[in-house]
Amino acid sequence: MAQGGRHPVNGSRRRRMNLAQTEPDKIRRLNAMKRLATGLLVLMAAVFVVTHKAQENFAWLSYVSAFAEAAMIGALADWFAVTALFRHPMGIPIPHTAIIARRKDEIGENLAAFVRDNFLVEDALQPRMRGIDFAKRVGGWMSQPDNARRLAGDAGAFARWFLDVFDSTALRHFLRENLQLTMRQIQITPLVGRSLDLLTAGDHHQELINALTAVARRQLEQNKDRIRARIKKRSPWWLPKFVDQEIYDKLVAEFEELLERIGDESENETRQNFNREVSRFLDALKNDPEVIARGERLKDELLNNPEIQQYFFDIWNEISVYLSRESADPNSRIRRKIEAGIMQFGEALLHSPEMQRQVNDWISDVVLYVVGHYRHEISAVISDTVKRWDAEATSRRIEVQIGRDLQFIRINGTLVGGMVGLTIHTVIQIFA
Repeated sequence: MAQGGRHPVNGSRRRRMNLAQTEPDKIRRLNAMKRLATGLLVLMAAVFVVTHKAQENFAWLSYVSAFAEAAMIGALADWFAVTALFRHPMGIPIPHTAIIARRKDEIGENLAAFVRDNFLVEDALQPRMRGIDFAKRVGGWMSQPDNARRLAGDAGAFARWFLDVFDSTALRHFLRENLQLTMRQIQITPLVGRSLDLLTAGDHHQELINALTAVARRQLEQNKDRIRARIKKRSPWWLPKFVDQEIYDKLVAEFEELLERIGDESENETRQNFNREVSRFLDALKNDPEVIARGERLKDELLNNPEIQQYFFDIWNEISVYLSRESADPNSRIRRKIEAGIMQFGEALLHSPEMQRQVNDWISDVVLYVVGHYRHEISAVISDTVKRWDAEATSRRIEVQIGRDLQFIRINGTLVGGMVGLTIHTVIQIFA
């Protein structure tokens, strides 16, 4: 208990020390104004003491004495008022003093509510958000080489952190076990079938036929001499050469015509047969129990094979080492490409009004959505932070920020009090 009881004191001392280190100028100006206000009070007290007796011999000193007396009272009253905000005056626990320290949590809640209801609202934020060209600022900043280099360095640092995290043996074991568990619960062949459905839904698989046809055409053109030589080699010795040439010409012509029809005619029979086979294959992947069972057996064999697991981990290790090395080198190819990409993106953003509009609208919508849905949580950061502060340290922190201005209240109270006292004394003397 004793040890736990010392923590708040130590925390308070640390806060005062940190405040003195971080804001020495404000503390110095506050103390200077305190000395000035207190010095004025002492001066008025001294003037009052001197003139109070001397006015018996010099009547005019009664005016000075009245001014000093009222000024002294005003100075004391305002000293009490200002001091009572932050602490008990003279250490005496007078009710309704040390207001900030005593009502710290309530002040934090009121401040949070004020910010929430007056700043974290769409009416206040939307005009400001619409008036800021975020995209242009971001584009201009990213297009600068130094900034692009800095972002690339940050990306490299994040990549190294990410790779270090995944280099943990415990994390690897956790991921391996959970990934295997997840994979065992998923039927792989229906998943592959549904994924390939996305490809065939837009007839993208036709592009595969076109690509294969183009490859076949190139191979046929490049291997015509070999085809001719193979026909000649396989033909009987007694067959005339013109017959070999005729066979070659007809064979090549038929292949060229077939490939041309497949490549250019969407209703070609071969292409239609391919489409039917693809549809049949995808249906089997999704619905054929035998195909699904074979897929599950293959999946289990892969998941249970330690050599395959080690192979993938070895690949990951090599990738991890390579990326760590490259991301740490400012002159590496990857870093240079990232820098160039950042600068290119910034330049593109600068010169694309449409993209700027979309980015600005997106940022504005995101901010307004977040603030609209989480304004209470955001404002709670203020009240929760204030609650965690030490009461004495909080009072001191606020005093450092606004205390210098409050000392003018003491000075003004001294002077105004003196003027009021002088006025009252003068009126009394006139009508006495």
